[in-house]
Amino acid sequence: MNLGKSLIEKIPVPVRELGMKVISLLPEGGRHSDILKSINTSILLFDNVLINTANGATEEVVASEEESFFDAAARAAKRLHSSSGANSDESANILLLLPTNDFIATSYSMNVVGEKLIRSALELQSHTLIPAYDEDLLLAVNAGNQEGVALWYNEREASRMFRAFEKEDLFLAAIMPRSLALMEAESEENRTILINDEEGQTISFIQGHGNAIKRLLTVNSLDLEQETFDKQWELETGQLKGETVKNMTKLEDWLELHCIVNPVPEYCFLPAGAIKEEKRINLARKSKVAAGVAACLVLLLLSPFVSNWMTLRGLQKEFERVQEQTIEPRSLQASIFDMEQEWGTLYEYPDQQIAEVLVSLNDVMQGALTAFDINEGVVDITGSAEDPAYLVELLAEKEEFYNVGQSTSTRGGGAQFGIRLNLSNVDFENYKEKYPVTTQGR
Repeated sequence: MNLGKSLIEKIPVPVRELGMKVISLLPEGGRHSDILKSINTSILLFDNVLINTANGATEEVVASEEESFFDAAARAAKRLHSSSGANSDESANILLLLPTNDFIATSYSMNVVGEKLIRSALELQSHTLIPAYDEDLLLAVNAGNQEGVALWYNEREASRMFRAFEKEDLFLAAIMPRSLALMEAESEENRTILINDEEGQTISFIQGHGNAIKRLLTVNSLDLEQETFDKQWELETGQLKGETVKNMTKLEDWLELHCIVNPVPEYCFLPAGAIKEEKRINLARKSKVAAGVAACLVLLLLSPFVSNWMTLRGLQKEFERVQEQTIEPRSLQASIFDMEQEWGTLYEYPDQQIAEVLVSLNDVMQGALTAFDINEGVVDITGSAEDPAYLVELLAEKEEFYNVGQSTSTRGGGAQFGIRLNLSNVDFENYKEKYPVTTQGR
């Protein structure tokens, strides 16, 4: 018997409708939308000078021998906030705009569709894309495009910067490349922009369209003293075009922003502390919604549904009581069983090497992959391609696959396909023989 379903069915229709309306009040948004919407201050770093982009005020970052650059930058940011005329009680939720060359850029081209698939594929390949970088990295990418530029930023440095700002009672909501402040202004016009961002000996060229980075090139000016390298740089940058061109080569160029920069969500890096705060805010919001529900229930108690409602509450409490009483026994039972009987099933469970499978599929895909499912060595994929039959042939030629065939008939002139294949190096039959179904998944 499905007790949960039976309880819901006993709720009067007006009460259920009220619950649905309350749920509809919960906020919706994209990736970290709540924390990004809270930003009310944008500070830009250029040549060890912090700029309040709204009023053009500046503060030099000067670190003593006893402190880090992060602490010095936070102190300078505090002075900027204090001099801006803001109320001392007003919190500063800051977007920090750092030099473009502080970020690692990698180009990508994926034969998959969907933000989760693209982000997962990039994260799986991070060590291949950036082999010489050992530290943990944060990823930012416009995953709505199958090709473009992914940005990476040092996770530890983001956390250190957040803690330094926190010591000064400043909230560092997000970090973003400063060049994107210009790209964001052009995104509403849907025009292509070309930005030349220079500082010291570093030159960066960024080509953006809408809210997506199309190309990002960075070079040390000393390298351009080599004739061969200089010609290659001229060739690469000469191919970059833009309806709007911005040359940001000196401090005065950045002083002309005169606005609070809106974050570009796709390319914002949130420190771990900011994400933790976002979760706290969401929890508080849910608590307010719950309080609203409770108030509505008080009113319902005064309605003709009081009898049914009291019956429902009694059943709910009994269900919760029984459920709570079984938590510890069920947990102990599962733990004992795992220790005594299931270590073998976990240790010898066949490795399906999902990352390698995705890479192999990407090597031969000539269209778009819309769905991917793997179960006991059997892979089902769906997508679109000009010639699904040829794609089946390509997959069948790979040693890691066998029994390759179309699982569904093609539609739309052969554009839509469904393909099923088996993994050669995965042996679930021997595993099931050694560990019968009765010993698995308990």
